[in-house]
Amino acid sequence: MSPPRTRVGVFGYFGMGNIGNEGTLAAFLSALRSRHPGADVHAFVAGPAEVEQEHGVPATRLMAYRPAGTLPRAADLVVKALSRVWDVPRTFRAMGSLDVLVVPGTGVLETALLTQPWSLPYWMFLAVACSRLRGRRVALVAVGAEPARDRVTRTLHAWTVRLAHHVSYRDTASRAAMAESGAPRGDALVYPDLAFGLPAPAPRPRRRDLVVLGVMRYDVEDDPDGAVERYASTMTDLVCALVGSGRAVRTIVGDLADLPLAREIVARSQSRAGRSCPVEACDAATMGALLDEAAGAGVVVASRFHHVVAGVLAGTPVVSLGYAEKNARLLAEVGLAGASQRIDDIDLGRLLTEIDRAASSGPAVSDATAEALERFRKELDDLYEVLSTVVGD
Repeated sequence: MSPPRTRVGVFGYFGMGNIGNEGTLAAFLSALRSRHPGADVHAFVAGPAEVEQEHGVPATRLMAYRPAGTLPRAADLVVKALSRVWDVPRTFRAMGSLDVLVVPGTGVLETALLTQPWSLPYWMFLAVACSRLRGRRVALVAVGAEPARDRVTRTLHAWTVRLAHHVSYRDTASRAAMAESGAPRGDALVYPDLAFGLPAPAPRPRRRDLVVLGVMRYDVEDDPDGAVERYASTMTDLVCALVGSGRAVRTIVGDLADLPLAREIVARSQSRAGRSCPVEACDAATMGALLDEAAGAGVVVASRFHHVVAGVLAGTPVVSLGYAEKNARLLAEVGLAGASQRIDDIDLGRLLTEIDRAASSGPAVSDATAEALERFRKELDDLYEVLSTVVGD
């Protein structure tokens, strides 16, 4: 009689159109299938139908209720509150069907994008706590973290980390953030982002004059409309300046929600510089497609973290316009320190200088990137060896 298959639950905010998150999940599932081909995988995610279609694993929605925008606000608040209560027995029952719960990468312990405490922080804590109550193993694998300003979020994150059997972070700043938040883990190690386990893009002709521009709809809590408009205006100025200097531009996004803004920036640029100007919007919707775009460019101007990852994997010079410090930290690790600005405080003149410098960078930069990638892959192999002791056979 064959031994029972290990039942692995994969938890995260997947199936919501975030291309980097889906790339991370794809990389993890590939590694899991390679090392544990007999594992029985089930995903607990925000968009189960999307995950089943893209990744080929059965999936369940991680929350009991997901607003559809059809209820009046008062009714929606009541249903939402009741659903958080129902999430407790629902999650307890679901975690009993597993042997191990894994949270694979992504910024699940980050708060820069205005995460509310009673959404992902609550659901993740609930899943981890219920797993422990059911005697199941729990692993937080190469996750990103930030100190939470909100006390409830900080408490939920801290207990999530304390209860896990395995905790690893994708950079030292994430580990320090959780220690600052009240959850120091002396056994927590640092590994590269899981997306670095994706295969490098196939070689293709590189257009040295092409700038791949990552666009992100970045909302600021106290001035959302003004922030987006300022950003769109600055990106339009950037595109027109690049086109005026003889370059071509293709926009990419890291989340499908960014596509309308990317198309608007292209339309504004064409309106100003002429319909025939060499700028176009790319609708690439997978990490593999983003890697191909990055591989064909002379420079990647990255906004989302996984734009940086795509550029590094493709061996293309990267300039960052980040909403958090993780972009700059990653660039420093691959020998590109300094080529980074805040997305909400862009100096256009400096940005153009950084793009020129990146475009003319020599073999030293590409060699440093290649060395970093080789190191990342070895470290990820070590991570999966460690994780095997948690997942089991």
